[in-house]
Amino acid sequence: MRTHLQLRTDQPHIILRDVQRSDAPAWYAYLQLPQTIEHTSWNLRDLQDLLPQFDLFASAEAGSQIRLAIVDERDGRLLGTIGFHTISVPNRSAELSYDLDPAYWGQGIVASAARALLTWAYSEMGWVRIQATVLPSNLASIRVLEKLGFEREGLLRSFRQVRGVAGDFLMYSRLAQDA
Repeated sequence: MRTHLQLRTDQPHIILRDVQRSDAPAWYAYLQLPQTIEHTSWNLRDLQDLLPQFDLFASAEAGSQIRLAIVDERDGRLLGTIGFHTISVPNRSAELSYDLDPAYWGQGIVASAARALLTWAYSEMGWVRIQATVLPSNLASIRVLEKLGFEREGLLRSFRQVRGVAGDFLMYSRLAQDA
């Protein structure tokens, strides 16, 4: 099993901790909201579709996905999730991804969570490149990435399936030397 991880953000009361199976109902609830669906590539029909993800997050194998819950520590409420996938140990790189309950959009929570996670990734993991892909329509996420110092590298045409349709994504990256 992976070492447990907990990180503080620069926002009062907002922490990052390992995502847990008990988070699944709250996570699924906001992933099903129309405004969330519009800006992500998640394709979940029911809660059961989300559950296999937890086995991936629990793996201790090198290159396994890392996913943390963004939580209000005062009441344990799940606000969102953030983490890395497409981790390449030999290349010391990974892809950042995140989602947030729309009730908390526009409060700087994702940027704060990402700053904490990026600091950890560069200092503790020794990664040199972190990239992120975003749907061109997701202007709020583009602003977050640019605020965090990510640079746009280009358009990836038909890069990833978005509910059964090949979708274009913008590629952003941030290098450790720029952190």
